[in-house]
Amino acid sequence: MPGFGSLLMPPWTLTEFGPDGVAMKGHFSRYHIGGNNAVHGGVLPLLFDQVFGLVTRAAGRPISRTAFLHVDYRKVTPMYTPLAVNGRVDSTEGRKAFVSGELTDGEGTVLAEGHGLMVRLLPGQP
Repeated sequence: MPGFGSLLMPPWTLTEFGPDGVAMKGHFSRYHIGGNNAVHGGVLPLLFDQVFGLVTRAAGRPISRTAFLHVDYRKVTPMYTPLAVNGRVDSTEGRKAFVSGELTDGEGTVLAEGHGLMVRLLPGQP
């Protein structure tokens, strides 16, 4: 289901899901508009957060929470343009999974990079 059924998530399609990482394709529309008809910068952390959650599941790790999320904006993200995002687990340390990903345009130009820390929930933790 596009956007995984969430009204907040951009309606992207999952194209890869495995232990080596995940990938999604899609575009941003008028619901994600920021200044000068570009994508609003606040939408990109939401996209990376979704990717990082999927990455931990694809790597076979238990349900985790985002403990840290950092986005580096490299270029303006255009509206209505086919884009791709991917992510992977870089390393693990006990309950911690260090993750990263990139948002690219159709030519492979990196528009944004994300880095995060996903922490496995403790038993009974909401």
